[in-house]
Amino acid sequence: MCLYAYPSFSDSKTGQTASKRRKGAKNSATAAKVALMKLKMHADGDQSLPQTERIYFQVFLPKGSKEKSKPMFFCHRWSVGKAVDFAAASASLKNDNNKFAAKKLRLCHVTSGQALPLDHTLESWMAKEACPLHSGGNVILEYLSDDEQFLQDVDSYFE
Repeated sequence: MCLYAYPSFSDSKTGQTASKRRKGAKNSATAAKVALMKLKMHADGDQSLPQTERIYFQVFLPKGSKEKSKPMFFCHRWSVGKAVDFAAASASLKNDNNKFAAKKLRLCHVTSGQALPLDHTLESWMAKEACPLHSGGNVILEYLSDDEQFLQDVDSYFE
């Protein structure tokens, strides 16, 4: 296995190596588009949904699940509660959201760790100015008790 990366012809002309070149917004926008395309290829969801109504997420599953994460798509008009129910069924997770004393499955924002209110629509969270959800982005599905509104350690899902 070769560990040395040879510089390209264009690098030799500018005298810069790939790590020294400026990585701008154009590269990150392209990377986001590529990530979304890859997500779309493997995502689980309701196949009867029109393409224009789909939003895609990499859903990080509760700690202790067989899988770490799973690509999924939902209808942008669905409530967060319906998306949670669909994700639980798709990932074969125990869903006791209809039982009074049980821990509830909640969809959480990856930046803030906030559990999204079950009666809000996904579309309303995509339209938020502060910490919006983005199609192609990440969300976390986790069991929380009724008094918990935030995940304590969001970064641990990405390790």
